[in-house]
Amino acid sequence: MEKRIVAKKRKITLSKKILILLLVIFEIIILAFSYLATFLGIALQWIVAILSLFAVGITIRKLADLNGWSALMLIGSKKGLNIIDRTAKKHDLFWNEMAMWGVTLGFGLLAYPLLKGRINKKTYALGIVSLILIQFLVLPNLGVTSSLINIPEVPSLQNILHSPQVSVIGTNYLSLLITSPLFLIESVISAVTGFLGYVFFALLFNAGLIILGVAKFLASVTAGAPQSSLLTSQIPGALPIIPGVDIPLIGVVALIILLVVHEFSHGVLARKAKVKLKSTGLLVLGIIPMGAFVEPDEKQIKKLNSVKQTKIFSAGVSANFIAMLFFFVLMYLFLFLIPGIENTGIYISNVTVGYPAYGVLKPGMQVIYWNGQAINNIGNLLNASKNDTPGSIVTVETNTGTYKFTAKASNSTTRGLIGVILYQNTSIKDTFYAQFIYLLYTLFALSFMLNFLVGAINLLPLPGFDGWGICNVNIKNKKFVKFLGGLVIFSLLINVLPWFFIL
Repeated sequence: MEKRIVAKKRKITLSKKILILLLVIFEIIILAFSYLATFLGIALQWIVAILSLFAVGITIRKLADLNGWSALMLIGSKKGLNIIDRTAKKHDLFWNEMAMWGVTLGFGLLAYPLLKGRINKKTYALGIVSLILIQFLVLPNLGVTSSLINIPEVPSLQNILHSPQVSVIGTNYLSLLITSPLFLIESVISAVTGFLGYVFFALLFNAGLIILGVAKFLASVTAGAPQSSLLTSQIPGALPIIPGVDIPLIGVVALIILLVVHEFSHGVLARKAKVKLKSTGLLVLGIIPMGAFVEPDEKQIKKLNSVKQTKIFSAGVSANFIAMLFFFVLMYLFLFLIPGIENTGIYISNVTVGYPAYGVLKPGMQVIYWNGQAINNIGNLLNASKNDTPGSIVTVETNTGTYKFTAKASNSTTRGLIGVILYQNTSIKDTFYAQFIYLLYTLFALSFMLNFLVGAINLLPLPGFDGWGICNVNIKNKKFVKFLGGLVIFSLLINVLPWFFIL
């Protein structure tokens, strides 16, 4: 008899439900503590988080009598199968072509020879056009989501080429293209090899930076003057995404959406190919959703031809790319609402010794007027101070009073300076409308980012990933597929290495 991942018929008492709820709250507190307790060091922070997840996960699994292993819980049932079956009976053209569209996004121009021409030419052309448009118009906006992530940004190709300053479609794109040869290289790689090549190259690029940093450190050691900063300045290319810790708690909803979309699509294409589904559900580690699953009959899948197998494997990433575009549009629409719900202000971060404002203005003061002009953002400030020249009188009104200074010349500029370093601080207004709009914007922005990342990373030729199945089905040279997988694993290990430099 086959072993199935199906929820058991169980009845959880009220006392157990309350205990499970308390454990979830307790684990959220522990994860937040482990993230904020930098005095422990990275190693202990990770140990606290992992041990607590396992302890709480094992306890919850036993209390709820869930299937799984150790702290991993398989929360599965057959309830979702009826919805998948009903969906699979409709819209054949959309689902079949969506899967092949996704293959084209994933493998670029190589998709046609990879599938040995067994793809609708119109779908292939649409995929290539979509790939180029996403590369040029959508991905630069990933920088918009950077403010929602509380972890160091990876100095990878993505961050170098798609900086947060390119936060609006078309902004500075032409100058970026002209001044960045890497952008051109990345664009060509993406067009030829799709998002698989995009992610693969980003991993290799960042791994190269890390290896270069290690090599320089070893050279400094050999020279008798070790520079530890060459190691500690390296930023990992593989970083955790924990809702409530690294991203806002609403990220849980974004993760669930992308996981459901991904696995639901796998299930629909499997049913269209007449493959039996055993169960569907979520994979949870402790309290963190790690994945969703649809459990098909693997033996039936292996009997299908390569095209049908490819459609099943690619369905998940295809759906994630569609979801990415959907949430990108919503995020972009909500960007127009953000200025109306923000409070912005200009504050003093530091005052330079030897300049007129030193000893008078203090860090933390809010600058309200500059030369009689109200300022609440950097644009206002630049406009108000554009006529400041050496010897001119600069009037600054702060939240503590009004001050006048005689601007001083500087060797590095022809403008008159008073010696203050200013920054713009932005916060969301404390009203229900503003908080609700920002919550939705956050959900859409995270969903946009996570759907792309999960979809693109799933294309990697790693066991258990969709890319592994696509490559194995369509590439006869299995040694080459294993070589690619080994290279990905090596790159990932190098990208994780910097975590140990800052222990």
